[in-house]
Amino acid sequence: MIRALAPDELVWFLARALAFQGHGDPMGLAQRLAPSLKHARRDGRRTFVWLDGGGPPRAGAHFRAPEPDDDARTARLGPLWHEGDEEEGRAFVRELLASAPHDAVEVRLDGVPETARARLTSWLAPLGFEPTERIRMRFPLADTPPLGRPLSLDAWTPETDLAFRELYRAAERAGAGEAHWSWLKRQGGRFRPDLWFVARPAPDQEPIGYAFCHGDDALDARYRLVAVGVLPAHRGSTEMVRRLVLTTLLELAARSPFGSVDVQADAHDPKLVRILQSLGFDDLGREPRLERRPA
Repeated sequence: MIRALAPDELVWFLARALAFQGHGDPMGLAQRLAPSLKHARRDGRRTFVWLDGGGPPRAGAHFRAPEPDDDARTARLGPLWHEGDEEEGRAFVRELLASAPHDAVEVRLDGVPETARARLTSWLAPLGFEPTERIRMRFPLADTPPLGRPLSLDAWTPETDLAFRELYRAAERAGAGEAHWSWLKRQGGRFRPDLWFVARPAPDQEPIGYAFCHGDDALDARYRLVAVGVLPAHRGSTEMVRRLVLTTLLELAARSPFGSVDVQADAHDPKLVRILQSLGFDDLGREPRLERRPA
């Protein structure tokens, strides 16, 4: 059985999560953190434990499900812990995730020791979670440099959805099922068809890549570049990806000259990271996490 916590149980829960991470004085630290819990009633409603057979709780998690009106349908777990059998703990997480509609799930690992990260990875991997590390980067559009040969960008339309999807699948060399495609459109917020582009060397030539963005236009808008890639034939050098990113920046700068573009680059894609750095993206820090994305 799963139940939510009362506000006065949060310190106990934090102590169990800290013990799972291997902290030397979990209850002492939990008590010192207690004054910082400004929304204990709300946090209690989002914090759950697993009861089985009348004994003490065997697992627990803080679970933030997407709100009904959220465009980005990503649920968030953490902190979380379990005792004893991993499969029993997985049953708890599985049932908890089934309690609320969502497309993707992430577990932030900031500040979690390496040994605890390994335990979490082992525990959650059978549920489809994969370890990754995102590098948060930002580019001020006022600094967009000129480009001698910009690519030609075509925006998404309902009639070209299938072509966009096939290009994305070919560029990523992976499947893009209905759930993944739907999530990709909304993961950065409200879907903006005019900010989803396929790129061509010239208007009369075949597409070579894609750039998918989110955001709302304004003089100081903050856009998000959520996905970018080129077909395998153009991956031999960095030139085409660089032109694609720069062409996208020029398009966004025309809409918002004092805006910025945020990217969460995959740390396991060093080529893209180097391209973004060479264009002037600032590194804002790394975020290790476990992610489960729709297929």
